[in-house]
Amino acid sequence: MLVTGDLTTWNKLPEFEAVATTWFKVFPGDRRSDGGTVTRLFLTGNHDVDGFSYAGAKFKTSEEAEPESFFFHRDEFWRRLFHEGYEPIRARTVKGYTFILRNWHSQVGHPSPKAGDKFPLAVGMPVEANPAPEFVAKVAPTLPGDRPFFYAQHDPLPGTVNLSSGRPFDETAKALAAFPNALALSGHSHYSLTDERSIWQGAFTAVNCSCARGYAFTPPGRENGHSTADANRDPPYEMDMIDIKRVKQGMVMEVYDDRITFHRREFVCDRQLGPDWTVPLFGGRTVPPNGTPKYDFAARAAAAKAPAFPADAEVIVAEIDDGHRRDKSGRKIDPKPRKQVVVSFPPIVTGAASPSRGFDFSVTAEMRVADMTQVVQEKRVFSPNVYMAEEEDVEPVTCAFARADIPKRRDVRFVVRPIDCWGKKGSPIASPWRRFASST
Repeated sequence: MLVTGDLTTWNKLPEFEAVATTWFKVFPGDRRSDGGTVTRLFLTGNHDVDGFSYAGAKFKTSEEAEPESFFFHRDEFWRRLFHEGYEPIRARTVKGYTFILRNWHSQVGHPSPKAGDKFPLAVGMPVEANPAPEFVAKVAPTLPGDRPFFYAQHDPLPGTVNLSSGRPFDETAKALAAFPNALALSGHSHYSLTDERSIWQGAFTAVNCSCARGYAFTPPGRENGHSTADANRDPPYEMDMIDIKRVKQGMVMEVYDDRITFHRREFVCDRQLGPDWTVPLFGGRTVPPNGTPKYDFAARAAAAKAPAFPADAEVIVAEIDDGHRRDKSGRKIDPKPRKQVVVSFPPIVTGAASPSRGFDFSVTAEMRVADMTQVVQEKRVFSPNVYMAEEEDVEPVTCAFARADIPKRRDVRFVVRPIDCWGKKGSPIASPWRRFASST
C-alpha cells in the first residue's frame, strides 16, 4: 500500500494519530483479514512537513507550533505511530521489487520577496536539500537490471505527468533518466486519473497517483474549476466550482514478468475510471529499447480522436436573476443576486456517439454583425462529474456568463465545442440566434 504524501493537512500530531489509528484498525499488525502481510509504504508531502507554517494551521509562533508539529519531531512521531524510523529517503524491497521512497524535504525557508508574508513562521529556517539524486547514484549498483524498480515522491517530477510535462527535468528526473526500468509515482497535483496525461513515458515511466482524500484540483482557466493558479483571477468566477470534495481516486497496480497494469478506480461508487493502463516490460525496462513508448504524450495526442456530441444534442440558453460570482474558495462575493445567462448542454462519455470522453468544453458567445460573426467572450468549463466514472457523468454541463457582458439588441448565439485532455476539439453544437433585451 503506497501513499505518496500529504497524510495530513496541517502537520499536527492528532492528524498523524488519526492516520495511524485508521491504518491499524483496518490492518492490525500490518496484516489483512486473511492474515497476509500488507507492506506499508507511506511517505510525507509538503503538508505533512511544512504544514505548520501554512495559514490554516493557525499557529502564531514557531514556539507554539513546536510541541505538536511533525516538523520538529519527525523521527520521534514516526517511530511512535508507525513503529519504524523516519529518514529523508530510503529503499524498501517488496516481493523482490525495490521501492525508493523520498520524504518531503522542507521548502518553507526558501527565500523570496514575500516569504515573510506567506510563511511568517518559517522565516530563517533552512531549505533542506533534495536527497534523491545522491541516493539514486549510491544505490544504482544494487538496482536490478532485469526488472523494474519504483521511485516515489510527493511532487510530480518536472517534464513528466500532467501539466509538468513541458518543464525541463530537475536533478531527480535526470538521475532517473539513466534507468529505463524506473517507474516514478507521485501525488501533490490532486489531478484526476480521468486525465490521460496522468501516465507518461520518455526516458522512464511516471504515473500520477491522484487524490484519495477528496479535495481535487483542476488545470487552471476553467470557470468552474479549482486551481491555485487562478487564485487572484480578475474578473472573478461567474460559477460555483465542481464538487471537488467528492473525488476519491486511486489505483491497484499489478506487476507481472512482462507488464505492469494500473487499474484506475474511484472509490465513491467503486467504479472504473477508464481503461486499464498497461505498461509492457522489455526485459525489465518500462520503455522499449527502440521506438516510441506506448504512453508517449505526442504520439497519444496525435492518435487521439476528438469527443463528439450525440446527433440530438442541444444547447439550452436561459436568463436568470439569482446568479452570483465566487472567489477562489467558493464563497459568494455579490451582495445581491446577479443577472446571468446560463448555457447548458449534455456531457460526453465514450460510446457509440463518441470515441472519447469530453475532458472539458469551450463555450463561446458570438454576435452577428452584418456579414460577420464576432466572438464576444469564450469560457472553458468542466462537466460537474468530470472526475467521476463515466456511468455517473450524466448531469448537464452549464456555463454562466454575466448578463451585462452579453450585447443587447444584437443577434447572439452560444457555440459549444468538446475538447479532450490533449486539447483536441470536436465538432461544435450551437444555440439558435436570439436577441437579448436590456440587462437593466
